[in-house]
Amino acid sequence: MYALVVVALLFFLQVTFFASSNDDHGIVDTLPAMLEYFREDQDTLVLIVLTPTCPYCLLSYPFYRTLIEEKSKNIGVVAGIHPNISIELQRRILQKENLSVDTLIALPNQDWGITSVPTIIILDDKARVESVWIGLLDAEQEKDVLSVIAQNE
Repeated sequence: MYALVVVALLFFLQVTFFASSNDDHGIVDTLPAMLEYFREDQDTLVLIVLTPTCPYCLLSYPFYRTLIEEKSKNIGVVAGIHPNISIELQRRILQKENLSVDTLIALPNQDWGITSVPTIIILDDKARVESVWIGLLDAEQEKDVLSVIAQNE
């Protein structure tokens, strides 16, 4: 019985947090509501979806710091959380972790097909989804994200 519970838990964790397919992510192709978060000088937006209680989000903060430090000025960074979660709590955690995002918003995760956190979504200037990474990223996936950011500079 315990073995079955452990296998089920491992399967759940794999599907929920370690899925990494960029092709079958389930996220809608365009997020028009994100257009309002682009500044005039930006042509790319990075949307980081997280929650304050997600352990994989907390483990991802050092990478998010690197992403923010290495991005160019024409790339914006928005952190999004589920509408039922306190934005103030998330803001405090981001400040404590020295993560300076351009905007922190509540977003309709399920309406947009976002089912897991952490999730990173790269949007072009028409709010079309270019790339998606779901779950805790390994070193190779982090390099992929930074490579896509560098291509959009």
